[in-house]
Amino acid sequence: MARPDYVICMECEAEVDEFTWRGGEIRAAECEVCGNHDPDAFALPEEYADEFDEDDPEDLDVGDLDLEDEYEEEDPEDEE
Repeated sequence: MARPDYVICMECEAEVDEFTWRGGEIRAAECEVCGNHDPDAFALPEEYADEFDEDDPEDLDVGDLDLEDEYEEEDPEDEE
C-alpha cells in the first residue's frame, strides 16, 4: 500500500499530514490540534469513512440533522 497523503486523528477528527509510514502502517504521528500521539489512534481516510458511514443511523450526530423550528415561540403580548 502506498503512503497516504494524510491520516485522521480519531480523537478530534483532524487531518494530520506529518506522520511516519512504514510497512503499510502508521508508525508515528502527532496531532497538532489535540496532541494525540498514539499511532493506533489514527486512521487512514478510507478506514475512517468506513467506520463512520453516514448511512448508519447509530453514527448520526444530532448536530448533523437539519431540523427546522416546528413551533414558533408565542409572544405574550399577542394574547391580548
